[in-house]
Amino acid sequence: MPGKNLRPFFGHPMMAYGISAAVNSGLFEKVIVSSDDPEIGRAAQWYGAEFIERPAELATDTAKSIDAVIHVLRTLGDRGILADSLCQVFPNCPLVTSADIAGHGKLFRQGNRSFQISVVTYRCVYPEWAMLADAEDRGQWAFGKEFLGQSQDCARTFCPTGAVWWARCAELLAQKTFYGSPFHLAEMDANRGVDIDDEQDLRLSELLVLGLKARDGCSPLEMPAKESYFSRG
Repeated sequence: MPGKNLRPFFGHPMMAYGISAAVNSGLFEKVIVSSDDPEIGRAAQWYGAEFIERPAELATDTAKSIDAVIHVLRTLGDRGILADSLCQVFPNCPLVTSADIAGHGKLFRQGNRSFQISVVTYRCVYPEWAMLADAEDRGQWAFGKEFLGQSQDCARTFCPTGAVWWARCAELLAQKTFYGSPFHLAEMDANRGVDIDDEQDLRLSELLVLGLKARDGCSPLEMPAKESYFSRG
């Protein structure tokens, strides 16, 4: 979904919600957005983040997000800033809130953890039942029949969401992954842990926001303090 980070989502660019959640959590000395796009940089600054320009080689379709994080840490190091820990909030997780970040930060600190990944439970489906289809649409079990069983016998499983990832910077630089040894899981409400990767995800997320607002009488989105970047003078 090209341009999704700046895609309007209930009055603000999608990335604005994660920035605002990080800023509003009050946990960070710096909230930083890394991108090779100057327009994203301007939007980041509008909503209260600093902007670090990402090198072109780290902005390709095959580039890994961890390399961008390492680039940010090394850029800060060149400026004499040595961070102890960091929290990565992906811009395509707009329903994350400052309470999610603060709660997971508390788990991270109290547990003296090196790496912590936000997760949601698999809902409605069980990974053991996953299927694959060949070119003729003939099916086969993705993990083999030996994993099949009744739903009540399936273990409770989790799926990572990019909403709130914590790490100790020294360990991250050494292992070059958020899934370092050891990494811990921190569960969050699946309604707030949605990742928007394509148009279908966007439509479902819009329905989720509208449905939760209708049910609860208030929006589940943590609205940014500023008016929309798109409506600026």
